[in-house]
Amino acid sequence: MSVFCLLWIPLFFLFWSALVPYDIEASGALAVILGSVVAILQFFFGNLIAGGAFGKERWIGVFVDMVALPALLPPLVYALFLLLRIAKDPTGFGSFSLLWLAPSGILRTVQWGVENDPAKLLLIPVLWTSIVACVSSFINLSLRKKTLATAVWLMAGIVIAPLATTAYWAFFSQIRLARWAVLAGTLALLVCAVVISWLFPAKKSGGREIVQKDGVCNT
Repeated sequence: MSVFCLLWIPLFFLFWSALVPYDIEASGALAVILGSVVAILQFFFGNLIAGGAFGKERWIGVFVDMVALPALLPPLVYALFLLLRIAKDPTGFGSFSLLWLAPSGILRTVQWGVENDPAKLLLIPVLWTSIVACVSSFINLSLRKKTLATAVWLMAGIVIAPLATTAYWAFFSQIRLARWAVLAGTLALLVCAVVISWLFPAKKSGGREIVQKDGVCNT
């Protein structure tokens, strides 16, 4: 379980980079540095919200400290980098976010490995990548200006963070039927994000489009 938590995000980064090529420039280095700083601060200072044992307080704590906010913060920072012209590739949201989350996966492996909590070690890395993949594919699809598809995927982007949070919360609260149903929905959105990124390659900056031939991305 610890090995899965340690390797899942780096391996998913390699997989995602094959779908949406990303030039690891200054923004990539900043992703690793900032992700490491945030992970170290949270490791030593603990959670922002002291969630209750169960109920909505626990759900809010999971949303802020464990599942949704950690995965949503990197895309927000990358959007700021684009505005400041620190980053230049508008399709780099996914890869940047995964680089950011890799240090968190390492430190969380140490912390959760001591706790020996399978739900954290197995679920949360997958939920992180689900959020990142859905948000990134929505942005990349928006760049193609496909109005109907973008509207549909926007709805998926809106629900993925609370859905992923609910998946872990349901496992923690031992709500047996709901946890498998919500997890299945979250994984279905992850699969859709991967398929959409493969079928509709993103447009790079300057109008260059990634063309896929026989499953290989070329520019």
